[in-house]
Amino acid sequence: MRMLGISAVVALLCVWLVGCRTQPQPPSPPPQQTQKQETKETPPNITGDFKPIESEGRDKKTGLWNEIEHVQSGIRLRLMPAGGFEMGSNNGNPDEKPVHRVKIEKPFYMGKYEVTQAQWKAIMGARSRPSLRSGDNLPVEQVSWDAAREFCAKAGGGLRLPTEAEWEYACRAGSATNWFFGDDEKLLGEYAWYKTNSDVRTHEVGQKKPNGWGLYDMAGNVAEWCQDTYQKTYRGAPDDGRAWITMDDQFRVIRGGAWDNPDNPDNPAAAARSANRTWSIPALEDSTIGFRVAAPEAAGK
Repeated sequence: MRMLGISAVVALLCVWLVGCRTQPQPPSPPPQQTQKQETKETPPNITGDFKPIESEGRDKKTGLWNEIEHVQSGIRLRLMPAGGFEMGSNNGNPDEKPVHRVKIEKPFYMGKYEVTQAQWKAIMGARSRPSLRSGDNLPVEQVSWDAAREFCAKAGGGLRLPTEAEWEYACRAGSATNWFFGDDEKLLGEYAWYKTNSDVRTHEVGQKKPNGWGLYDMAGNVAEWCQDTYQKTYRGAPDDGRAWITMDDQFRVIRGGAWDNPDNPDNPAAAARSANRTWSIPALEDSTIGFRVAAPEAAGK
């Protein structure tokens, strides 16, 4: 099973199901998976929620600021251009197939870094979330999917978890290789904190090299929650970048690899590939899991 925080998941499920003795398995989707009806969200009122980083300038094509900051939390976000990419991989696990074309029709913003503990405290309060290892500039961890969503709602400004397609698109930054920097595994240590070099702990965000679109720690440090429900394959997945939400929402997608990879100890670099997927129950709190946020294009106008 390729799953983060397995001991924590088993403990939680055993509380819910008295006498539970087996690990949870992702459900097999029925032949025609029923998707939840999506409602059109009212555009967020984000006036005053963001400020531009003027030194980064504006995008010549759209006129949007290339980098912005969420005022209340201090989170910085980078502009991700509209475009298309091949999502998934034929070089990895079965749930990364089939490789399929996805079109991101509108620009959006992606967190430049993973959400830090200082940023978490700014929104949720100083006593709200003790991480396993404390430090203001360390990524917040031991945060469930539910708690990450609560953070976004309280922060306002349209902040949200990225969809899985947005996450992979932003991670790849135009690349089609195993890692966003290429296929040479020996270079991974320049871009990621993972089991081989992490010293069994998280590290302050932004210490390694960024990807091609200026995002840090997209591989390693902490794995990151996405909006989507987990499916065993990409058959039937949306091709427009929206979240794939089905009626069976028992498991949520996690992306990006982490400082530890207990489920694949013989090949820890594999978990940091751009296409690699993991999953867990939304209530899981684990020291290898954190998140980063996304925001709509209107945030940079």
